[in-house]
Amino acid sequence: MTITATQLKQQTYLLDSAIKEDIQVTKRDRPFVVIVDAQRYEELLKNQKEDKQNTKTKLKALEAMGSYALGGSDIEDIKASMYDD
Repeated sequence: MTITATQLKQQTYLLDSAIKEDIQVTKRDRPFVVIVDAQRYEELLKNQKEDKQNTKTKLKALEAMGSYALGGSDIEDIKASMYDD
């Protein structure tokens, strides 16, 4: 659901629908804020932590391989290329 900041100020009852769906508030036709249910927020945080843990596990597995060739590059080259901008 998308509403404007003015609508939110004038019709605060619209916040009741945040339990059912996420609410995107716009200001001057630009996204300003997103309102989510507390349980949904906790679920998003949990998923983010799981993804981060999976990434760390995969990096540890690569580091355990030492300097074995991985597609022509070793782990240090792969790490360096990940953070090059």
